[in-house]
Amino acid sequence: MSEYIIGGWTQNPADTSPNSFSFTMYGMVTNLSGLTTGTPQSPGWSPDTTAAPGGSGKVLWTYGGGGCTPNNMPQNATEVSAIVNATQTKNWAGVDFDDECYMNVDMLVETMSKLKSLNKECSYTFLAGWDYNNPSASSEGTKINQAVQTIAQSGAVNRFCLMCYAEAMWSMSDIEANVGPAIKRTIANGVPAKQVILALTPAGLNQQNLSYFLNEVTQNGIGGLFIWDYPALPSSYLQQIEQALLGA
Repeated sequence: MSEYIIGGWTQNPADTSPNSFSFTMYGMVTNLSGLTTGTPQSPGWSPDTTAAPGGSGKVLWTYGGGGCTPNNMPQNATEVSAIVNATQTKNWAGVDFDDECYMNVDMLVETMSKLKSLNKECSYTFLAGWDYNNPSASSEGTKINQAVQTIAQSGAVNRFCLMCYAEAMWSMSDIEANVGPAIKRTIANGVPAKQVILALTPAGLNQQNLSYFLNEVTQNGIGGLFIWDYPALPSSYLQQIEQALLGA
């Protein structure tokens, strides 16, 4: 068995992940008050009414994501119960919490702890760029670091996924300035190295930046690599990732 894992995200419950994936995340559930994808005005599917798809590895749903609303969620015990109940009743293996809207960290820890007690998986996904690496220069960076530290101390989460990209892959100068430091910062914030997962996107991916990411995974001995929108990943790049991390 490889010491690294591969996984990824998709927004379409009909997508099937590659056999090499240990984890597949479906979402993004960005309408947090309604617990659906889409927006409150135009809701999509909900993990509360959609059974976990079959596929490779463990199947999670993603709470949050880009454009998630409102901030400071979950806010109360009813919302915590809604997350836990949806996960349980529809046979999801767990929840990926993608914090892109200043979530309520204390309530997240409570939710994660309840899911853990039910033997469900949890991951905490966050933007691990300049703000995260320079907390003294940014209140947002300070909040992200505090969230990572608090969640790590709780022991209730299985993985921390570092989003080191934007709409597309960062420039190589930004990658070199932030990826390695973000990994080291996360470990310094109390996360075991094997719980740290680096994440990339197929948009703007090329041989140079992919090789750099794979090298950061192996050089730092972290948990592995996850891919946003994995259906868009060229098969040649997937094969390269499998070869580098799984020896496949």
